Amino acid sequence: MTVFITRLCKRLSLALLAGVLIAAHPVMAAGITIERAELVPSEEAYQLNAAFDIDFSPEVEEAVNKGVALTFLVEFALMEERKYWFDEEVTSASLAMRLSYHALSRQYLVNIGSHQSTFASLEDALQALGNLQNWPVVEKNQLKKGVSYYAMLRMRLDHGRLPKPLQVSAIGSEEWNLVSERHRWVPVFDKPDKSVPDKPQDK
Repeated sequence: MTVFITRLCKRLSLALLAGVLIAAHPVMAAGITIERAELVPSEEAYQLNAAFDIDFSPEVEEAVNKGVALTFLVEFALMEERKYWFDEEVTSASLAMRLSYHALSRQYLVNIGSHQSTFASLEDALQALGNLQNWPVVEKNQLKKGVSYYAMLRMRLDHGRLPKPLQVSAIGSEEWNLVSERHRWVPVFDKPDKSVPDKPQDK
């Protein structure tokens, strides 16, 4: 009897220790973090450069490797800040980014707009997916002098483009909760050109 109790206590101790170790090293949750966002000028517009850190849960990674294509939406808005009324949207834009796996070639495909790239590993594909460059979002003629603006950016998985059986299970699931916080910042625009002084009239 004493031997049985001793063995039982050892098993309970090991089980408790395993639980503590699991709690100390939790499984990384899926999610998207915006690491950087800026608007840079081009000839006629301002282009968005942004960096996203995208983490997949094991369930999402398994789905991709089984052929499920994922479509992400990058959503941008430029707002005019008002003191005595609601802020006004100056312009908005959305960009679809698609990640898929081609089993025959064992390549991951990333489609951003009309441009497609291939990668040998999911890690490399996610890095490319999270590196957005030169996306024109604001035309310079949309900006007014003396006005305060702020920009907002978000990236999310488009659940509506998942296969029907996955849509139901993905909504509300932590494993499929691939959406960033709405990132807000004040962009720096070019200063307006100084007005040219009028030429003196001939007497």
